Amino acid sequence: MRGLSRLADMMILNLLTLLLCLPVFTAGSALTAMYYVELKWARKEEGYTVRPFFQQFKDNFKQATGEWLIMLVIVAVLALDLFMFRQAPDAFPKVLRYLVIALSIVLFLLLQWVFPLQSHFVNTVKTTFKNSALMAIANFPRTLGIGGIWLVSAGLAVLSVLALPQIFPFVVLFGLSVPGYVTCLLVSKPFSKFEPEKIEPTEEESEEEKEEAFRILNESR
Repeated sequence: MRGLSRLADMMILNLLTLLLCLPVFTAGSALTAMYYVELKWARKEEGYTVRPFFQQFKDNFKQATGEWLIMLVIVAVLALDLFMFRQAPDAFPKVLRYLVIALSIVLFLLLQWVFPLQSHFVNTVKTTFKNSALMAIANFPRTLGIGGIWLVSAGLAVLSVLALPQIFPFVVLFGLSVPGYVTCLLVSKPFSKFEPEKIEPTEEESEEEKEEAFRILNESR
């Protein structure tokens, strides 16, 4: 039953994220909210799905949207370069084409951590981008895994439209939440290294807290 419940949650979360990605410029905050919820799932921290999603969407809207727009500009510039190379292959040296392709791959990998970081840590836009690059390099195998799962998801989405309409329902229901959940499984451990340690109270401290609670309770009567 728990597995079915989680499956239903992933469907709901995917539909919410997809819906709020449709205006395009809101996609950054939608992905940030999705990562927030799914990181809780990855860490077995049970909770609601819809309420925290909308709360995080609202709280991160300004900064996540700014980060998303910066990424869109980068993608647009690189896409325009590649389009020009394709339209006039003889007008540009081949080495320039290879450099743009290499730069596109590098940036794709370095930016994979932006929205997971945005969902979990409070930083400026500049620091978030810098930390994304550092985390991507320091955890390169995980970065490849994140990039790979998102490429598979994107490939399935394209395939569902062009050749295999049978898988289109799967893409609509799980195309964002499944790769998002895998991403959270991969980033959870690296993130924990930068979180404050949880200090467990000693037995003596616990007894003192209980005595204090009883004292306050008795005084309130």
